Amino acid sequence: MSDGSLFERLAGTGTALKRSSSADTLGASVAAHLAKMLSTRAGSVPIQADYGLPDLNDLRLSLHDSLQRARLAIEGFVATYEPRLSGVKVLPLPREGTTLAFALEGQLEIEGQRRPIRFTASLDGSGQVKVSQG
Repeated sequence: MSDGSLFERLAGTGTALKRSSSADTLGASVAAHLAKMLSTRAGSVPIQADYGLPDLNDLRLSLHDSLQRARLAIEGFVATYEPRLSGVKVLPLPREGTTLAFALEGQLEIEGQRRPIRFTASLDGSGQVKVSQG
């Protein structure tokens, strides 16, 4: 199994350490990719018009409807552009101040076996998303 994505290996920024397991390496690589994906706004990638998420701060619906649309948008986006994950479900987490947080739960294929994995993502006021495994 490779240590991180091709671009991570070429740049020398791979998350792998010799003593870390391939599951940890893969999980860290997916978390880094999810953070980049979820920080990308729809329409900002000229060669792929459907890549990115709508501005989650600009949804003009009730809080419940906004969260539902955001959840569905994230699930569809991850299903399309992060092939290492399957069966992804987005679950809202309690808000802390102005930070919107949610969990992404799904299956990650590790050494030929699908294993459950969970990521926690938080969106701050600047529009950047931080993703961590666990």
